Amino acid sequence: MVALVAALVLVPLLFGGMMMWGLLHPGCNVGSAPAVAYETVTFPSTRGVTQQGYFVPGTNGGTVIVVPAYGNGHGGESYFVDVLNGAGFNVLTLDARVCTNYGHLTLGYVEVEDVQAAYDYLLTRDDVDPERVNLHGFSSAGSTSIMAAARIPQIRGVAAMGGYWDFAQGSLGLGQSGTYFDTLFKWGQVITYRLTTGEDIANLSPISVIDEIAPRPILLIYGEFDPALDGARRMRQIAADAGSGDGAEFWEVEGAGHGGYWQVAPEEFERRVIEFHSRVLVEG
Repeated sequence: MVALVAALVLVPLLFGGMMMWGLLHPGCNVGSAPAVAYETVTFPSTRGVTQQGYFVPGTNGGTVIVVPAYGNGHGGESYFVDVLNGAGFNVLTLDARVCTNYGHLTLGYVEVEDVQAAYDYLLTRDDVDPERVNLHGFSSAGSTSIMAAARIPQIRGVAAMGGYWDFAQGSLGLGQSGTYFDTLFKWGQVITYRLTTGEDIANLSPISVIDEIAPRPILLIYGEFDPALDGARRMRQIAADAGSGDGAEFWEVEGAGHGGYWQVAPEEFERRVIEFHSRVLVEG
């Protein structure tokens, strides 16, 4: 009986822990070098990490830091690099932490420190105006971008696409009603996150800090079938109420799921992204 009870408790905890472990340890998608002229750069970050990235020079004086999504290396965001640099922006990429000696992700919280390090690196360059720097990120990198912009007041604006609004509540459903096994499964994930990262999973909450970005502008892009769409609508309203520029621009892409925006509506996607960064960094 004791063994049965222990199994009923430990098995869902273990499976939840295994799922979170896998989420924090994806393979590194190294990606490829830009097809145009670029520099390979390195700069120090926190917790013993040395970041590597590509700096792609532009022509319009604005700079966009492309935050790496999930397990992408500094060559893993080539589509965004092509779109943004093709519109004239300097572009800086960097590595997801799983691609460094850090060895695992934190899904956004510690990654904010890498964004700060990337901005600090830009301060060392004579060809970058530190008052004309935006962030751009998709999925977990969208969430990281929101949390980073809230913490780094020098960032001019942020384009965030498809990111979670609150990982514990939105992605795990922590605190929501569920079966006995579902609840233990979720707590297995929470415990493993804490043991692996040393951080509280409750810190993964862009919605709790998005109002701190105001009055700087925000562009939020989510698909009609994005799992985080309802939370994104709430974030947009909070940002607008706080006074973010342009009322926090929001585009819900009809027919798109998570990450399908540039496949479903490629021309409009590129137009909206370029117009946002141009309005903030070039025209503003």
